[in-house]
Amino acid sequence: MWEWLLRPILFRLPAESVHHGSMTLHAGLCRLPLVRRGWRWWTVPVDPRLRVQKMGLTFHSPVGLAAGFDKQAHWFESLGALGFGSIETGSITGEAQPGNPRPRLFRLPQDQAIINRMGFNSSGADAAAGWLSAHRRQVLDFCNGCVLGINLGKTKTVPLDQAADDYGYSMERLFPFADYFAINVSSPNTAGLRDLQQRETLDA
Repeated sequence: MWEWLLRPILFRLPAESVHHGSMTLHAGLCRLPLVRRGWRWWTVPVDPRLRVQKMGLTFHSPVGLAAGFDKQAHWFESLGALGFGSIETGSITGEAQPGNPRPRLFRLPQDQAIINRMGFNSSGADAAAGWLSAHRRQVLDFCNGCVLGINLGKTKTVPLDQAADDYGYSMERLFPFADYFAINVSSPNTAGLRDLQQRETLDA
């Protein structure tokens, strides 16, 4: 069904629209208790040999979902029902920003790959904190012990010499919800960002 029907239909639509539409549908289905329990039964590993303990955290699986898939922290709870040991949401920037103009997500069917040129589109740290606060109980219930990492990016309009304050603001707003933070200084879509990889700026 996927190869002969669903995939050809979905591949006629913009990749970013399909991504958001399919994940919104999945998140809605996961709010149904029977569906959520079914996903957990099917996907969440129960073998204790798969547990990993690092940095004072316990991961029930060594497989985690990297940042870039759930950029706004809106789908963390439903993704946690799929058996990941950790979900890293983001990148979340200190201030809201639209990212690069569309189209910015491109399929490479022959390579079974996608090119991502989203450009740190983010609702901002305040909005992400508000959503996580409003859904905290739901998130804990859905994820069943899944570790939440939050990936922080620099707001595009913030000068490099103020980057530490920008990251610090995001971390302060999101600190109550994260099990760990990742600081993104590697995206090629934000001008000058990789200059922050210098030792003196990392120290700051």
